[in-house]
Amino acid sequence: MAGELPEDIVQAIAISNAKSIGEQPAILANLALAQQIFNQNMQQQISLGQQQAMNQVQMAAAARCVTMIENAGGCKNQEAIEKMARDLEKVISDIGAWKPSG
Repeated sequence: MAGELPEDIVQAIAISNAKSIGEQPAILANLALAQQIFNQNMQQQISLGQQQAMNQVQMAAAARCVTMIENAGGCKNQEAIEKMARDLEKVISDIGAWKPSG
């Protein structure tokens, strides 16, 4: 027949197809592993971002406390001490009323 391929070409195609089918599970396993690594990397980046945000909150709170202590004049002025106590109570109540988003 004029449309038939030579036997050696047909055999080469069959071997190539069999090889591709045999390698498919390994390729899929590699893709799954790559996706798992990508997901873990993203989770670590999110965790790091959250940790950095918490560090900034802690730094701001410490700065606020230092400012309140400095405004108290070294705790020698009773009125300043009472104001600092009121400010601390307000900060604590604000923290208690804060609800995380999400």
